[in-house]
Amino acid sequence: MKWKTKYFVCAITSLAGVLLFYILPFIRVVYYSFINNQFEKKYVGLRNYQATLSNQYFQLAIKNSCLIIMICVPIVVTLAILISIAMTNVNKINRILSYFFIVPIVIPTAAIVSVWHILFDRFDSASVIYLLFIWKNMGICIILISASISKIPEQLYQAAELDGANALNKHLYIILPCTSPSIIFSTLLTIVNSFRIFKESNLYYGTSYPPDHSYTLQYYMDNHFMKLNYQALSAGAVLNMLIILIIVLIMLKIQRKYTI
Repeated sequence: MKWKTKYFVCAITSLAGVLLFYILPFIRVVYYSFINNQFEKKYVGLRNYQATLSNQYFQLAIKNSCLIIMICVPIVVTLAILISIAMTNVNKINRILSYFFIVPIVIPTAAIVSVWHILFDRFDSASVIYLLFIWKNMGICIILISASISKIPEQLYQAAELDGANALNKHLYIILPCTSPSIIFSTLLTIVNSFRIFKESNLYYGTSYPPDHSYTLQYYMDNHFMKLNYQALSAGAVLNMLIILIIVLIMLKIQRKYTI
C-alpha cells in the first residue's frame, strides 16, 4: 500500500502542476481572446480573431512560418536520413559522430548567434536564419533516426542479400520502412520547432522588429505582449495552437497509415 500511496502522491503532484501552469493559463488565454480588453471584459465574439486574421503582420508571420516549413523541414529531414544511413557504415566512429551532432543542441543560442554574425554579417536575407534553424535542429533528427536504424534486425539484411537485393533496395525496402516512425516524428518535431523560432532571430537582429523576411508568429505575439494588447496576443496564440494541432493530427494520421 505504501508504494501505491507514493505513486498516487506523485501523480496528483504532476497533475496539479499541469493544471496550474498549463491548463488554467490556456483557459485564461482563450477567455481573453473573446473580450474587448482586460479592463471592461466585454464579450465581443470572434472580433479579435477576425482582426488578427486580417492583420498584415499576422499574415506576414504565417507566410514566413510556412516558408520555413516548406524549405527548411525537408532539408533537415533529408540530411538527417542521409547522414544517419552513412553513419551505419562507420560503426567504429558512430558514437563519436553522435556526440558531434549533439553539439548544436547544447551550445547556448547566444554563442551560436555570435558566430553567425561573424560568418554572415554582410548577408541580408532569410537564408541566414534558415541555415541557423537547419544547423540547430538537424542534430536531434540524426540521433532519432540513427537510433532507429541501429534497431533494425540484422536478419532482414541477410534475407535481402539472399534474395539478391542490392544496397539501394536495402535502403528503400528495409531502412526507410523500418525507420518511418522516427522519420515522421522527426518531421513533426521540426515543424513544431519552426513555429518557435524567435530567440535565434531576435538575438541575431537585436530587435523586436526584424526584416520582413524573418518576421515570425513568435514576433507577432511577443510585440503584442509588450504593448499589453492581450486580446490580439490571445487570439494569435489560439490560432497558432490550432495550426500546430492540425499539423500534429495530420502527421499522426500519416504515421498510422504508412508505418509498419
